Amino acid sequence: MFDADKLAILYKDHRSTLDALVELEKRLNQRFYGMERAVECMALAALTGEAMVMIGPPGTAKSRLVRSFCNLVGVLDDAALNPSGGTTTEVKDEKYFEYLLTQFTEPSELFGYFDLAKLFGEHKMEKADAGMMQKAEVVFLDEVFNASSAILNSLLTFMNERKFHDRGMVHHTPMRLLFSATNQPPREEGLGAVYDRFLLRCRLDNVVPKPESLAALVSAAWQETHDAPKSTFGGQPFTNLLDGCDSYRNKVDALTHSGALKIQQDSPLFNRLADIVAELRRKELSQMSNRRLVKFSGVILASSLMRTARETGDAPRIEPVDLAVILHFGLDAEDSGTVTKLLAHLLGQ
Repeated sequence: MFDADKLAILYKDHRSTLDALVELEKRLNQRFYGMERAVECMALAALTGEAMVMIGPPGTAKSRLVRSFCNLVGVLDDAALNPSGGTTTEVKDEKYFEYLLTQFTEPSELFGYFDLAKLFGEHKMEKADAGMMQKAEVVFLDEVFNASSAILNSLLTFMNERKFHDRGMVHHTPMRLLFSATNQPPREEGLGAVYDRFLLRCRLDNVVPKPESLAALVSAAWQETHDAPKSTFGGQPFTNLLDGCDSYRNKVDALTHSGALKIQQDSPLFNRLADIVAELRRKELSQMSNRRLVKFSGVILASSLMRTARETGDAPRIEPVDLAVILHFGLDAEDSGTVTKLLAHLLGQ
């Protein structure tokens, strides 16, 4: 799919970022039992900058996982992981924005209210936007599909272009990552456009009720709840990780612009990809729109580099197994039987 020599350049130049992401995965997997797929999806979201939604019932630690990730990368302080709340007032960092959406949530709750003092004193229509979503580097929207049409329409441009439209003015936002969570995927047709923008989808469920599984879950969750690790726990915080991910994406753009990094149209991987897409559409598990297919090529590239870093290898290549990210994180609906068969087909089993 991509020339191996160019992959090697990309891998070598950003090995420190890839290694940091692998270490971050290890830290989170030690703290959250049975959430390896969600952690992997978050790492891919960080590296590619693509929006991610976690789908699962209440109580599966979706919010806690996002906050712990953000704490480790330095956009959320340790107080946010303190269940007691402490005795002092927590200072909100503009780098992080989190909100639970309902059908009654107003756009002003996300983007800021008009400053009444300036309206009546200086006759200026200005938003008091300190700490609002358009100021944040990492955004977490809980129950995102509960939002009103007004918010969802604003969110489309916000997600696609990293821009905020306000009374005829267009403002660029510093958003690097958009995480979201929902108890179930949207069923209304009007939400399809927004759902399609969440390229990465990760499904979570409650742990299987086996003694060993329950013991491991309760042990890890008890520690996480009552003695939450600090951002410096087990080593230095990953404060430069998001900068490294930005640099990686810029390098991908630069190599593509120069003609060095381009799709090899004669790659045999497209035979496997065509089989996957055809079966997913036939089973109505995903329409795999043109937009999603194009964007997933970047995720497949990132997955290959991450896999090589996990294996401590030095010669990255895109293998059939890397196409599995579509099956793990790209479906509209679940069908474990079809996914198992397609995975076996990918791996030649």
